[in-house]
Amino acid sequence: MLAAFSIAALPFSRGLLHVPQTPYDATDATSTPPAWILLARAEPLIPKGASVVIRTEPADANNDMYLHRFGIALLPGRKIVAAALWGVPTPPEELAAADWEVVVGRTESSPGRRLVFSAPQGSVWRRR
Repeated sequence: MLAAFSIAALPFSRGLLHVPQTPYDATDATSTPPAWILLARAEPLIPKGASVVIRTEPADANNDMYLHRFGIALLPGRKIVAAALWGVPTPPEELAAADWEVVVGRTESSPGRRLVFSAPQGSVWRRR
């Protein structure tokens, strides 16, 4: 019995009894697993050919660059508009051209967009 408790206390033991939801669950990255889960759930909601911007809230240009890459991988057939590249935020007028917006983190509703899906990881919005 004592051996079982000792093994359970080891840092890697979480992976022994826990099925990961994403390939990144065991990493120290805080925004990667939520983004992966949110984009996987958003994929059937966003039509092929639509333009999509994926961003964090609060805004983080470094994370937004990675979300752009995740969007390309997890939302095939959509045009992914980068919220930031190389740590530099994209000008707002370029972001406004996207038909859809995926926000990792909390966000409030605003004019010009309609909530399509909400989860603890974030939300999916239809613009226009």
